Order: sequence, then structure tokens, then C-alpha cells
Amino acid sequence: MKMKTSATLAALILLTAAGCHAGVNKSFRVHDGEKVDGGLSTVNGSIDVGRDAEVRGASRTVNGRITIDDGARVGDLTTVNGSIRLGRKVAVDGDVESVNGAIRVDAGSEVRRDLETVNGAIDLDGALIAGQVATYNGDVTLRAGSRVKGDLVIERSRGSLDHHRVDIRIEDGSLVEGDVVVRDDRRSVTVYLAGGGEVKGEIRGAKVVRE
Repeated sequence: MKMKTSATLAALILLTAAGCHAGVNKSFRVHDGEKVDGGLSTVNGSIDVGRDAEVRGASRTVNGRITIDDGARVGDLTTVNGSIRLGRKVAVDGDVESVNGAIRVDAGSEVRRDLETVNGAIDLDGALIAGQVATYNGDVTLRAGSRVKGDLVIERSRGSLDHHRVDIRIEDGSLVEGDVVVRDDRRSVTVYLAGGGEVKGEIRGAKVVRE
């Protein structure tokens, strides 16, 4: 999965407006239990999907947050300059990507491909990620039995390094089935393993602290 720049994403939204619900300076709200055919795309607006709702397409925004309520089912989620929050028992049939915003995934939710941030923390609380988890510049926390089936990757920073250290916390019986890989050898990364947290694969390029 390659993270899109804001210019690329904005162009993509405009180019793919046909066949989806699209707008500029407009927010979208999908009501509880509602089903939406196609995707949701906006510039300068947020996307909120209600409890047990379904969006049969990708949701994309520039300058806005994405919030998915409990029990909803959605496609790819992408935001530039905004956070992403998934409630409990959410199913994402695709990737979750954020530039300049945190991602939080609550208990029982599943992302069926990859999850990535550029500048933003990742917080998994009893969640399952079927692919890899990656960040360029954000702390990562797995708690309450969260599981990542792929690798957990700290990507090489683009441009000058701000010397921000990255902390990875794997706690409460959480598991990374793949490797923890630090691809930026200039970055200080510490992996904290606590409460039965485990990495099945190798930990490369990071300090390990067992608590």
C-alpha cells in the first residue's frame, strides 16, 4: 500500500466523482442502518457513518475526519488532514489510510487489508488487522488482545528527520504475527512488550523493553 499525497488524493476525488457521492465544502452523514451504494468523497468535509450502516464503496476526504460507528461495514477509508475512528465491530473491506491524523480502531473491529499513517498515532484496542500496519511518524499501541497478521513497519521518513522517537507498545495479550521492521535507521524506535504482548516474527532495528 502506498500513501497518497494530498494533491494526488484531491485529483483522485475529482476524477472518480462519477458513480459516487461527492462534494466540496460538504460533509456526509450516513444514518444508522442506512445502506449507500457507491463511495463517499469530499474536500473540506467530514464523513460520519452511523451504527449498523453500510457504505458499498470507498470513503475519501481531504481536510476532514472519518468516523465509523459500531457495527457498520465500509470499503477503503482515506483522509488527508484528519483522523479516522472506527467503533466496535466495524468491518472494513479494504485499507485504512491517514495523512496528518491519528487512527483508532475499537474492540471487535476488523480491517481486512492494510492500515497506515504518515503523521499520526495508531491505537488498536481489541482490533484485528488482516494485513500490515505501517507509519512514517507516529506511535503505535496494541492493547486488549489486538492482532496484526502482517508486519508492523516504521517506514523511512520523507524529507528531513525531526528526531521524533517512535514508541510501539504491544500489551494485554496483543500479537504481531509478522515482523517489526524499522526501515529508517535514523529513527529511534522502542518496542515495549507487556502483559503477554508478543511478536511472533523478528524485531529489526528497534530496542526491545519487556515490562
